[in-house]
Amino acid sequence: MPFTIDGQWIPSKQPSNPSKPVKVRLVKRGKSILTVILNLQFPSGELADLASGLKKKLGCGGGVKDDTVEIQGDKVEQVKSYLREIGVKSQ
Repeated sequence: MPFTIDGQWIPSKQPSNPSKPVKVRLVKRGKSILTVILNLQFPSGELADLASGLKKKLGCGGGVKDDTVEIQGDKVEQVKSYLREIGVKSQ
């Protein structure tokens, strides 16, 4: 199970040499702004857990779409700090 007793999400071990770096980007779709996390090397179930943890931590909506995690709003810096907390390097 990828959660600890106090509810913190624990990612599975990342490959030692990921093929692509994890990127956090701001995307505008119509009138809405999204923060998109690209190139995550997690299974789809863990992507959903990561999205759920981010939504709870940041108090916003979002989800998983085509192996990317999308968070509503301009939350790039908050997402990067959350990824650092769980041990994922991002650009």
